[in-house]
Amino acid sequence: MTLPKRPVLKARPAVAPSPEKITLETLRQMRSRAEPIAMLTCYDYSLARVLAGTGIHILLVGDSAAMTVLGENSTIHATMDFMLTITHAVRLGAPQSFVLADMPFASYATPDAAVANAARLLTHGQADAVKLECDAGHAPVIAAMHAAGIPTCAHLGLLPQRAAQTGGYKAQGRSAADADKIVNDAVTLWRAGADMLLLEAVPDALSSRVVAATDCPVLGCGAGQSCHGHVVVLHDLLGFTDKPPRFVEKMADVPAVIFQAVERYVNAVKNRQYPMPRHGYTMKEGQ
Repeated sequence: MTLPKRPVLKARPAVAPSPEKITLETLRQMRSRAEPIAMLTCYDYSLARVLAGTGIHILLVGDSAAMTVLGENSTIHATMDFMLTITHAVRLGAPQSFVLADMPFASYATPDAAVANAARLLTHGQADAVKLECDAGHAPVIAAMHAAGIPTCAHLGLLPQRAAQTGGYKAQGRSAADADKIVNDAVTLWRAGADMLLLEAVPDALSSRVVAATDCPVLGCGAGQSCHGHVVVLHDLLGFTDKPPRFVEKMADVPAVIFQAVERYVNAVKNRQYPMPRHGYTMKEGQ
């Protein structure tokens, strides 16, 4: 008995990857041309290779890997060693993409610690820049990193590393006072030396104010249309998450494809249809 042939899926033509390395200057120029910046999370070599071929601009090696990859209930379980390992893996898979690495929980409590840990992500991890969750109180940290030559992205709005303090994953900046604070934080951090800003789960009206008040790429994660670029968690996009955030558009049901493939394999093994002679090796002639 032979296995039934699986249907051939014709993939859409991939966007040609950039022939040149995407740098911070590339992103600044895209901002000035009002050219949208596409960004996704990525945590491993194999997926980095796939994503790099799509023309993606930024790959965010997020501490969200603690949840999506390790199964933890919070991003704070992503350690520095873990982030170094996966950042380097993503760089190997996508040498031309801009790789932005998350600084893990408590790795930037002081300016000295921030510089030392960020330097490891840039040298050993080979990231192009680092992202840290912060507010105006982190201006000295951003300034120290800027002075050390470390490109930074200041993450404002919903801060997953502080979910235990703030009562969960909730949209931010929805009142006038809260919005004013986030805008002030953004401007303060930009003036301190932040090269990019990321706003998560905030109203578009707030994002529009930040874009108008600063002169750097502003990336949004559920932050409306005004941002220069947009990012979501890859696993949410591909259908791995049971209850993704409202701002994520599910683009595919990848778990179903994996399930079907593995189910076919299991059935083939059970029914002794795998392995077949063509899958094996023979002894050398004369042995």
